[in-house]
Amino acid sequence: MALYHYNLGTLFAERATTAGDKPALRYEAGSISYRRLADQVDQLSAMLLRHGHVRGEVIAIAHNKAALSYALMLAALRLGIAYVNIDTASPQARNGHIVKICAARTIFVDDEEHLSAMRALAASVGANAVLLSETDLEPLTEHDRLQQAAAMAQVDGACIAYIMFTSGSTGLPKGVAVTHQNLIHFIHWGIERFEISDEDNFANLSPMYFDNSVFDFYIALFSGASLTPIHRKLLNAPAALIAYIEGMACTIWFSVPSLLIYVIAMKALTVSSLSTIRYIVFGGEGYPKIELIKLYRMFKGRAKLVNVYGPTECTCICSAYDLSDDDFLELTGLPPLGRLNPNFDHLILDDDGLAADLGELCLIGPNVASGYFNDPDRSAASFITLTEPERFMKRMYRTGDLVRRDAGNLFFIGRKDNQIKHLGYRIELEEVEHGLAKLHGVIQAAVIYQRSGTAYGKLIGFVSASEALDEATLRRQLADHVPDYMVPSRIVVTDNLPKSANGKIDRQNLAALLMSM
Repeated sequence: MALYHYNLGTLFAERATTAGDKPALRYEAGSISYRRLADQVDQLSAMLLRHGHVRGEVIAIAHNKAALSYALMLAALRLGIAYVNIDTASPQARNGHIVKICAARTIFVDDEEHLSAMRALAASVGANAVLLSETDLEPLTEHDRLQQAAAMAQVDGACIAYIMFTSGSTGLPKGVAVTHQNLIHFIHWGIERFEISDEDNFANLSPMYFDNSVFDFYIALFSGASLTPIHRKLLNAPAALIAYIEGMACTIWFSVPSLLIYVIAMKALTVSSLSTIRYIVFGGEGYPKIELIKLYRMFKGRAKLVNVYGPTECTCICSAYDLSDDDFLELTGLPPLGRLNPNFDHLILDDDGLAADLGELCLIGPNVASGYFNDPDRSAASFITLTEPERFMKRMYRTGDLVRRDAGNLFFIGRKDNQIKHLGYRIELEEVEHGLAKLHGVIQAAVIYQRSGTAYGKLIGFVSASEALDEATLRRQLADHVPDYMVPSRIVVTDNLPKSANGKIDRQNLAALLMSM
């Protein structure tokens, strides 16, 4: 009789045993089998226990796609320890906030190039930095095995698996806490929806601190398929990127639309590219149909194109829509979000909080995360416990996404707030504004998102200043407070920002101000 898996540790152990010597991680230099990966998970689990880490704690991983970082994620899951992957290129102040919110006392580093910076980060928050190295892993003892088995048995489905940080309107990022139960449902859905077998090979294009990576890691390694890590340097070399994915014989591609638009514009992706790809999946931002049709024509008849949608707060993906010829009868707007995945419920609420066919999408179901880690106030504002009889005590997440329902399909039409999606990242414009306001000489700041054509958008910053300020200097200084993808491509310095009648900055007039300069 098959074992009922109530946590991710037992699920991966079964997958690894079944897969055995099949490749789990594929690198250019060679593959790491499931058997070898499971051995590393054993050794890293023992290391975590020896260091005194226990269920309910959080560890931070400076994850640059080395094999031991993937194994460490699995080891943490086995023991009920949550992990947070951090971006080594992000400003230290932002990473410091993330580590402090999680109360992580250890930052594990998989690349010696980043060890010095991570040690400085750890010192700034009272944590330790540890370099991951195979030479430091000790042979497993029988006591280790018994201790790990006992620890794994205590991990229930409500335990936090990982914390994924997104931009915050208060100027500080917020950490979404996703549970084992959330992910077990997600894994089973993903395997069935994309017809995954142990012959599949996922191109792990997204960085591990980015929500899209959840699909790659969990669907691949918890199904017996393989995962091909793609280093960030390749993302800036489109021809080499496509050649690498072709050479590694990847079958599943999942990325933000921006990357696909980029490799097509650079003529790196052509009708003869990616001969082994079965599915091209994209999400995280809208894909304008005028651009999407170029991809569709290349792959029609040889790969399925799927538009997916889902906030970080609902475990990566909540809907998946297969593209067909009918979607390109007209080329304006975005493709449908489609219908929500099985085992989901939802409400669309209008401005009066009443059910409607146009309004804010509110998601209900087993993928809804526990909340924002160590942030009860923001959790209470977005994660609601319903009390009406038909949904009694169900958890609901208010996405802030405005949608309309037409013939059963959902269509994205905008946002309720100042959140935008740029290069696939959710960005609260207020977080960029908070960063600008910290700079010397800046009195007030505002940011808008300006679309140039249908495919590309850019952040434009506006500051009123008490003295002459240099735009290049402002952009350089801002990079100390926000990640690179949040730094505006232009910052306009002016004496005063336009105000509305109630004295607030008038965002609608900022674009007009830009045009007049």
